[in-house]
Amino acid sequence: MCAVDKCEKAIYALGLCRMHYQRNRKHGDPLAGIKNHAPPEERFWRFVEKSEGCWKWTGNKASGYGRFAVGAKADGYFLAHRFSWTLHNNQEIPEGMFVMHKCDNPECTNPEHLILGTPKENTQDMIAKGRKRTVVPVGLSNGKSLLNEEKVRLIRQSDLPHTVIARQLGVSAGCVRGVRIGRTWSHVPFS
Repeated sequence: MCAVDKCEKAIYALGLCRMHYQRNRKHGDPLAGIKNHAPPEERFWRFVEKSEGCWKWTGNKASGYGRFAVGAKADGYFLAHRFSWTLHNNQEIPEGMFVMHKCDNPECTNPEHLILGTPKENTQDMIAKGRKRTVVPVGLSNGKSLLNEEKVRLIRQSDLPHTVIARQLGVSAGCVRGVRIGRTWSHVPFS
């Protein structure tokens, strides 16, 4: 039997079973490498740095938001602010709802700064706080445009190959093709 207490496996080498022998070889201790996880609530607080305002998440982050593994790696991650809201409100987040930051700080876990909102409210909040990415302008409003609506109509009406009409208009064949298939200048109606 293995020399480690309460291990009843057969001896592999040096008086230890295979598992304890490998841990001893790797870590210098047959009991090393054993993970004894604390409850999620206890582990959560290890990564929270409390202050007067925001409670900063010091653990793993993705896109600025804290990530927190509640269980096994296969179970994935919780966003830290969502876990904080659940922990402090003692209830699950309703399906389809967002936990929004009043402070607009993605790494904040202070429950006083967190509120529930619908997807629409979340989008409105993002726009109001100036975080919405703008869409690239189309047509002539795009400063890089080499075409105008008249040239677009000409391209669509022409039976010439892409390369020929592209050379005539001073654009690439890919540009002409994009107009013809509707990938670009789709706001101009086909006639």
